[in-house]
Amino acid sequence: MRSMRGAMALGGFLALLSATGFMAFSSVSAVRAKDGDMGVGPAVGVPFRLSLSKHLLVRARINGKGPFNFVLDTGAPAMFFTEKVAERAGVKQGEDGWGTCGEFELEGGLKIPKARARIATPFQLEGMNGMGLAGAEIHGLIGYNILAQYRITFDLASDRLVWRRIDWEPKNPFGIVDKNASSSQGSLEFLGGMMKGIGGILGRKANPTLVARGYAGVVLADPAPGTPARVESVLPDSPAAKAGLKAGDVITQVEGVAVSDAAALLAKCASLKNGQELRLKLDRQGAPMDVTVRLEDGV
Repeated sequence: MRSMRGAMALGGFLALLSATGFMAFSSVSAVRAKDGDMGVGPAVGVPFRLSLSKHLLVRARINGKGPFNFVLDTGAPAMFFTEKVAERAGVKQGEDGWGTCGEFELEGGLKIPKARARIATPFQLEGMNGMGLAGAEIHGLIGYNILAQYRITFDLASDRLVWRRIDWEPKNPFGIVDKNASSSQGSLEFLGGMMKGIGGILGRKANPTLVARGYAGVVLADPAPGTPARVESVLPDSPAAKAGLKAGDVITQVEGVAVSDAAALLAKCASLKNGQELRLKLDRQGAPMDVTVRLEDGV
C-alpha cells in the first residue's frame, strides 16, 4: 500500500505525452505546512478502475450531472474538464477560463467543496479520446489544486482509493497558458487533432460509447479478501437506502449465489449495469432478510 501526498508524481500529466505536456504549463508551488500542523478528516473510499492505458479513472458528478470520467493526474497543475462537460453541468466559465463547481462529488460520497477547474480541452484528452486509448471517454483530469487538499492512499490491488481531507489549502496554479494564446500551444493542439485523425484511420473509435456501471450506494467496512461483506454505511437517497439496507448488515448472497467475502461480492457486482435489479440476502443481527436493489446510473 502506498501513500501519496499532494503533488508527488504518479506518472506525469497523462504520461503518454508528458514530454510535451509541460510545455503548456508553468510550475506550481508545493510549499505546505508540516504534517503535524494538518488535521486529517474521515477516510472516504473512492472506487477507481484502470483504463486500458493504465491511468487511474474515477467517476464524478458535477452539480448533480454525470457521471463523468476523470483521470487522476498528479502531473497536472489543476483540475480540467471540457467545455461540453461545463455546459452540461451548468458551470460558468469566467473570462480567465476558470469555473467553480457548485457541487463536485466523487463516487463513494466524497464531496469536494468549491472545486475550481480550468475549462478547456487539453490536447492530451483530445488525443487519448481520439485514439480510444483509455477504452472509455475521458471528460477531465483531476490535478494538483484538488489532490493537494487530500492525503490519498493507493492500493492498486484494491478497488478503491482512500481519501482524507487535510487542513491545508494549496495556492491556485499560476502560469497556465490561455487556450487562445498563439505560442507552442497551437502546435500541441494540432497534435491532439492529428492523433484523433490517426485513430480514425486505424479504426479506433473516438469517444467510445459508454454503458454506465450500476450504482447501489453501499460502502463496505473492509473490501479485502477474507473479510465479511459487512455494510459500513449507506449513502443517503441511494438505491441501497431506498431498498432498506443499513449499516451493520452482512450481505451473504447475490442473486441466490452465496458470497464468501467482501472481495467475492465486489467481483460479482463489477459488471452490473444501470437499471438492473439486484436480489440480496442479508444477515441483520442474526436475522436473515431479503432485499431487492434497483441500480441507478453512476455515482
